[in-house]
Amino acid sequence: MGNRLIGYGSYLPEKIFTNADFEKILDTTDEWIVTRTGMKVRHFAHKDETVVDMAAIAAKRAIENAKISADDIDMIIVASISTELDFPSIATQVQARLGMTKNQPAFDVRAACTGYIYAMHCARAFFATAIHRRILIIGAEKMSNVIDWTDRSTAVLFGDGAGALIFEHSTSSNTGIIDTAVFADGTGFDMLHGTTDRKITMNGPETYKKAVTLMPEAALHITRLAGITSDDIDWIIPHQANLRIIQSGAIRLGFPTEKIIVTVDKHGNTSSASGVLALADSLDNGRIKHGQLILYPAFGSGLTWGAALVRV
Repeated sequence: MGNRLIGYGSYLPEKIFTNADFEKILDTTDEWIVTRTGMKVRHFAHKDETVVDMAAIAAKRAIENAKISADDIDMIIVASISTELDFPSIATQVQARLGMTKNQPAFDVRAACTGYIYAMHCARAFFATAIHRRILIIGAEKMSNVIDWTDRSTAVLFGDGAGALIFEHSTSSNTGIIDTAVFADGTGFDMLHGTTDRKITMNGPETYKKAVTLMPEAALHITRLAGITSDDIDWIIPHQANLRIIQSGAIRLGFPTEKIIVTVDKHGNTSSASGVLALADSLDNGRIKHGQLILYPAFGSGLTWGAALVRV
């Protein structure tokens, strides 16, 4: 049993934080940030705005876009690392916000910036075994919860937001989530992780080296498994970590830059929400069209990395 994408939605907080705003609180400049990251603005949630709030809005918009009811969904998977509460899961709280009444299973995955790929990996398995028929995937982050505002090397990188995708069962094996591949290497823990006081710490140079190697490797791995080439792919949506990482990955893959979706300049790195927000943005502006094939490579803390092939 295959699947197909039937709805999508997104949410970005109203508060916009520019590089000029960072100049006021850190020893940095707009030129320094843009040159090293490609980032210009990012959205930050208000103090009383939670990850669940953002996830629920994105989910409601996806449900409206799909023209279904919340109870038509029979599973929720949320990817996130920045929840305010250690438990319960974001997914169960979103289930309650949506008013779902059929005790549909709901759970979170924590794979950092690769989280939305891990969520797709789980969903594909459920579809393949015909256990579930309509699955809501959400990537949601309030990275402003975990930013170290005194560290200019990491504080400027992140943003908040949420994106949601709804897939349903299909007899076609060439639509929706076609294939996924996920990997992890826990020995790379020290490169990028959260501290005991819930702040981000990162070895930038080492993280960069791994990202520009492992994301292209994951992309090549999944295209070889599928028996396709770059000519068969309409768009690449890489994890929006850093423009230099995206550009380096494109060079390694030999993929034309005009077919690479970039939203890092206006969203920053939204971790688990990154790829879902980028797809929603590109569908909204008509850049990505129905029937096109998307290659999704991602890399994150863990270390985790992977890729997905999705036909929208």
